[in-house]
Amino acid sequence: MEYGYDIGPVPPSGRRYGFTDNFAIWFGAGISIAEFWAGAILVASPVSLNLKLATLAVLLGHLVGNLLLSLVGAMGAYTGLPTMVLARKPLGLRGSHLVSALNYLQLVGWTAVMLIVGALAMDAVSSRVLGFKAYHAWILLLGVLVTLWSLAGPERWSVLGRSAAMLLLALSLWLAYVVVRDYGFWRHFSGPLETSAGFWLGLDLVIAMPVLWAPLIADYTRFSRSVASGFWGSYIGYFISSSLFYFLGAFSNLVLGEMDPISVILFYGLGVPAMLIILFSTLTTTFLDVYSAAITYKNIRPAADARRHIVVAGILGTLLALVFPMQKYEWFLLLIGGAFVSLTAVMVADYLASRESYRNPALVAEPRVAVRWGAIAVWAAGFALYMLLALPGLLGVRIPVFAELGGRMGSSIPTLVAVILAYLAYTRLSRGERVGRPPSYGEGQ
Repeated sequence: MEYGYDIGPVPPSGRRYGFTDNFAIWFGAGISIAEFWAGAILVASPVSLNLKLATLAVLLGHLVGNLLLSLVGAMGAYTGLPTMVLARKPLGLRGSHLVSALNYLQLVGWTAVMLIVGALAMDAVSSRVLGFKAYHAWILLLGVLVTLWSLAGPERWSVLGRSAAMLLLALSLWLAYVVVRDYGFWRHFSGPLETSAGFWLGLDLVIAMPVLWAPLIADYTRFSRSVASGFWGSYIGYFISSSLFYFLGAFSNLVLGEMDPISVILFYGLGVPAMLIILFSTLTTTFLDVYSAAITYKNIRPAADARRHIVVAGILGTLLALVFPMQKYEWFLLLIGGAFVSLTAVMVADYLASRESYRNPALVAEPRVAVRWGAIAVWAAGFALYMLLALPGLLGVRIPVFAELGGRMGSSIPTLVAVILAYLAYTRLSRGERVGRPPSYGEGQ
């Protein structure tokens, strides 16, 4: 049986991923022009960090963000369930449908964003190296390849992921060596190490990226042979690649005064190696969005054909990419990050507070409560808190108390702490709650 197209618990016989398989998938996810772009934002206004502070924000942000990401991954490895099915436990069945609808929208949106960025980069490099421009053709080609990669399924991703990860690792290390060697690394790294409001805004931008992956990581770690291989493979793989590309984006922007990664690629004159990085990084990052969009949809409609909806999600992302305008990327990161920082905190708090209850995946996937309104209220309040703390950096709007707290600690860390504490308090008050039994994950709706 091909368990990759179902949302029920993956049995031990279907769990074939070790540390290397999880490492390869999440290393590939972190090598992305999106990470490069986000890194460039760290040294641009309004964040305006020097390279030393930007590097500190990158490392600290990934330490925190990856912890949340990989804890959700551990939940998938522990139960064999995908992320949106896991969300049924704290939110209830119908509550998880709300989250799934939002997640489906963001995954299709991210598919479009990644196809646009990949196509722009491929078009820029091909016009210089091969002498032709074909932006829309690149979108269509990348969209087809991403969809086919998604359809290959978990059994084949192991081979594809390892091969792509080895190539991307070699190309990335070479790129990092050339950039640091030729463009005065130590001269740019000599700035003071003094935190500011910009540092905390930058830290939020870094934490946001791994947290954006949290709503889908268990879709892949559920195939892990052990919880440890799922947790550490995803943590270390994503930490290395995403941190590296954040750093390269920040350093390149300081050297060139240019945030656009495509212009940076052209400046470095990387030619064919750049095209290989762009092509494989687009595939290894974007297929996760397409596959998980289908699995997310199946959480809402369990009878749906996952293969068909992989194709649907690929087509929707490709069509959206043909008309989607690229604007204010950092706003998008912070806004979406606010919603999923809060959601991830709720899921992690529930897992840590009642890990024993996750021993039976069927009970996790068939919660006795249809909607846990208290948990949804905690999630919504956490999102509101995140945005209140982020307003000075986003819009220059200062609200007393929130502005001061956000300036000292950023948005992500206070939100995480507040949501976890609020959720633990909610669970204490709601013990013994009983509402009728909803349909199971295997029933059509």
